[in-house]
Amino acid sequence: MLILSKIAGVFPRSPKSNVHGFLRSSSVGPGTLFPHKLVLGIETSCDDTAAAVVDDAGHVLGEAMHSQTEVHLKTGGIVPPVAQQLHRENIQRIVEETLSASSISPRDLSAIATTVKPGLALSLGVGLSFSLQLVNQFKKPFIPIHHMEAHALTIRLTNKVEFPFLVLLISGGHCLLALVRGVSDFLLLGKSLDIAPGDMLDKIRFHSVTHAEGKTNTASPASAFCVLAYRWQEDFL
Repeated sequence: MLILSKIAGVFPRSPKSNVHGFLRSSSVGPGTLFPHKLVLGIETSCDDTAAAVVDDAGHVLGEAMHSQTEVHLKTGGIVPPVAQQLHRENIQRIVEETLSASSISPRDLSAIATTVKPGLALSLGVGLSFSLQLVNQFKKPFIPIHHMEAHALTIRLTNKVEFPFLVLLISGGHCLLALVRGVSDFLLLGKSLDIAPGDMLDKIRFHSVTHAEGKTNTASPASAFCVLAYRWQEDFL
């Protein structure tokens, strides 16, 4: 069990140029048990509490996640204070499970990387606060992560993709087209003018199905469209 104490302080912003340099640097002493850089990643930008340990070769050594989906379905959408509380209740367990699955001690980590933007402020705050506790307790470097940039780079964990490359990111809260020129080098080419596709689907589900039924509906956007399609078919046949 990790024994952590609350801390207060200003979020330390490391220059983005230092991130790639840190991962490429070699400061491992002879005879060490872990010859690679090991980074603990923590993600709490919205409604999932997640963590993973990744080495500098892109191998995921261990991961864990707690989903809040069932809770938020009951309210018809994500309620930020509820998401915040669920993150608080689960983040320590998720990090401990991740470290256990990786067979890694916090002292063996080379750095701690955490999502700092964009996302729900209350949710992000939980991950940041917990990360700073670890950073201060174990004296590890901190790497702030822009989670849309992280999405764009994920492909390089599973495929050999060289820079530069074009990426289209479509998620619940974002829709953008960007040129990825390097690990911390992105050129935004365009983004949606109003809301993201995921947000649009959620609004359609809520307004069409929930209101039609006269009660809170727990259907997913896909299920909601199936219900609507069936009704429209009945109307026109």
